[in-house]
Amino acid sequence: MKLKIDFPKNMITDNLLRQERIPCLCKIAKDFEICFSDTVPNSSGVVLEWNRGELELRAPAGAGGKYTHYSNGLITLGRNNEDSYEIVDLDMFYDDLGWCAVVKNGEYAPPGDFWDEE
Repeated sequence: MKLKIDFPKNMITDNLLRQERIPCLCKIAKDFEICFSDTVPNSSGVVLEWNRGELELRAPAGAGGKYTHYSNGLITLGRNNEDSYEIVDLDMFYDDLGWCAVVKNGEYAPPGDFWDEE
């Protein structure tokens, strides 16, 4: 998965992008948007090359509203070029499940075990 985003060009963003597990907000409707409140000003981008079915095996959809998924996340990015980043790691948080690994080392993480077999 790739994140297309135009981050602010400043020292805060430069320092942030050197970090692993950056706090973010994941919002998924038709598109998959990732928002960052730690940049100045706040910034957001769109995830490319993602698969809803694969994502939902790792982070279940919620109910109602504009978004199927609306959760805090932790993301690690690798720079591809000026406005494109490889998503190296992505975890999304759910109040009933805790942290759900979506991407690990640039690949989809193993599917979660969310439902009973009955």
